[in-house]
Amino acid sequence: MKPARIAQLAQLLAIIGCAAAAVAASAAGHEAQLVIGRLLAAPMIKVQQGFNAKLLVPPGELYDPLFMVQHDDSVWINDDGKATDGYGSRVLSLSTEGKISVLMGPDKLLPVTGFDVVPDNFGKYAGQIFSLAQPTTGMKGALANHVIQQIDPGSHSASVFCTLPAAGRAGKGVAGFGVDARFGPAGSGFAGHFFSITALNDMIYQTSADGSCKPFADLSAFGSPAGLTFSPNGTVMLVSVSPGEIVSSRKQPKGMIVSVAPNGKVDPKPVATGLTTPLGLDVAPPGFGDFTGQIFVTDVGDIQVPVPQTQALKRDGKVYRVTKEGDLKLVASGFVNPAGARFIGHHLWVTDINGDFIAGGRELPDGFVVQIDAK
Repeated sequence: MKPARIAQLAQLLAIIGCAAAAVAASAAGHEAQLVIGRLLAAPMIKVQQGFNAKLLVPPGELYDPLFMVQHDDSVWINDDGKATDGYGSRVLSLSTEGKISVLMGPDKLLPVTGFDVVPDNFGKYAGQIFSLAQPTTGMKGALANHVIQQIDPGSHSASVFCTLPAAGRAGKGVAGFGVDARFGPAGSGFAGHFFSITALNDMIYQTSADGSCKPFADLSAFGSPAGLTFSPNGTVMLVSVSPGEIVSSRKQPKGMIVSVAPNGKVDPKPVATGLTTPLGLDVAPPGFGDFTGQIFVTDVGDIQVPVPQTQALKRDGKVYRVTKEGDLKLVASGFVNPAGARFIGHHLWVTDINGDFIAGGRELPDGFVVQIDAK
């Protein structure tokens, strides 16, 4: 065969090879998009009469949106994700329209679970952020004694304020599986202290400005605590509790909300019962329709562990309200794993971590935020 002919055939074969590779890549891309579409599908939130809901931040930007704090005209939120080299959380700022900006990136923070802005009655740390955090990433950090992390947004720096001591008999006393954290309201019996929850040993801890970190309340007689807030008058702390470990799968509605006095004593009579796996909670302020003073709480339902890596999770998460008579009423459904609940002005914001959480092993920005309004 002539050299020119050989060159032509070689060129033709190269073209055919490139075309075949392009077809294969196109097919692979299509399949990948199908998987991504399943995992990042927008939720269909269904509300009960008297409420409206809108998707404030759709899946695609947030990994593990957990708890929220209103700060001036924005909302600060901790987003657990993008873990690398022992670090792996972001503190984000969301506008009321859902626009996201980064306050602290994942390369500076230990994995944050709960946090709050330091009030003026907490000494020289006023205006900074205190957070409950894992000492390192992954399940290793989840199962170790957690730390209180001091965060200075101005200098973009973070340091460990103290390590929570082991306490209680649950979970061998290890202060692991951190969840919510908040400062006590000013003028109340809880003022001047930072309270944090570790679900592995069913404990609430109390941190003071003098550097002390000590057990505050043992919830083991009720279950694993998760979320906390305070009554409007500041007389009691309200805590959501689930039977067994918070990351265990369950279907029995034995979750509850209990109240805790400023001395750490838990009222044996629950505020509400009939929940499955309650997490974040807050009390409706004046102006939220006919629901002023009622507790609103998220319920993640049956937690799927291990997490399906390429399939969507159950959309069995719900938001409930507790009437003043203690009755549980459905507010909204269609969530996956709703975590935080916080009233932002006259709006209720609900975060949903979806399938990306510490026990899941799935690092995807599939979290979202929903706003619920009273008509």
